[in-house]
Amino acid sequence: MKKQSAYKNLNRAVGLSLLFLLISVQTYAYQTERVVLVIIDGLRYSEGLGDVSHTQVPQMGALAEEGALVGNFQNDGITYTSRAIPAIWCGAWTEINTFSDPYCNGSSNNTTELPTVFEYYRKQLSRPAEDCVYTLKELCSWKASLDSDYGMDYWPLYHEAGVTDTDVWNETQEIIANQSPHFLLMYLADVDSRGHSGDWGDYINAISIADGIIGELWTTLQTDTAYAGKTTLLVTNDHGRHDYNFQGHGDDCAGCRQIQLLAIGPDIQNGLVSDIPRTIPDIAPTIG
Repeated sequence: MKKQSAYKNLNRAVGLSLLFLLISVQTYAYQTERVVLVIIDGLRYSEGLGDVSHTQVPQMGALAEEGALVGNFQNDGITYTSRAIPAIWCGAWTEINTFSDPYCNGSSNNTTELPTVFEYYRKQLSRPAEDCVYTLKELCSWKASLDSDYGMDYWPLYHEAGVTDTDVWNETQEIIANQSPHFLLMYLADVDSRGHSGDWGDYINAISIADGIIGELWTTLQTDTAYAGKTTLLVTNDHGRHDYNFQGHGDDCAGCRQIQLLAIGPDIQNGLVSDIPRTIPDIAPTIG
């Protein structure tokens, strides 16, 4: 019953409209035709857009002035990647199931219990996999659901490339230029891994690289005729880091829970900072 309730609520939300109240008040239809979502794993808000000087994230800071920022955006569930990333995909906190993954030589892998925004998008709009792309490092990536009404037939097209965020960005540029998907998710993992290393300099450098990628991404989208003027970019995190020790995360401290949501695009209010509390599950229906 709980699964069905969440499922129906998300289906309804995806069929409605943006939830963040970041959109411009207009009398005409949305201009957005494409959505790009970027997840920067493990960026603590105090080193991100929570720093009003934007010392480590000048590119994202500049974009926030052109777009909108949710000032109170939270991981309201479990502050681990293995649970928070699926919550972003599903628009709800979901259980994780294991299965023998044929795309990973039959090794054990994770799927979500609830369908994902990828599956909703592809099935409801009859879109091919090439129009719904997920770029990330080379690894046996967690997969979308095996739901009987959605499942493998509606998974995104996974593009795994290299071992660094720069490798992922290079692959993403190729995808943008050659496929122009309407829905694109780019997952940047280095900030989290460098944080876990305990080396502050490496952590800060990874943030700088991710910030530079976001700046280049927006420039690319604005110079590509398929995307220019009709694309909304969302940049978020799955969790932060301990406010008492940047090396770890996973509890209820403010550093782990507080994350960021940056939105910029033709339907987004310029320079808005929304103080309305929002959480990770709001992302999927906003994309919808």
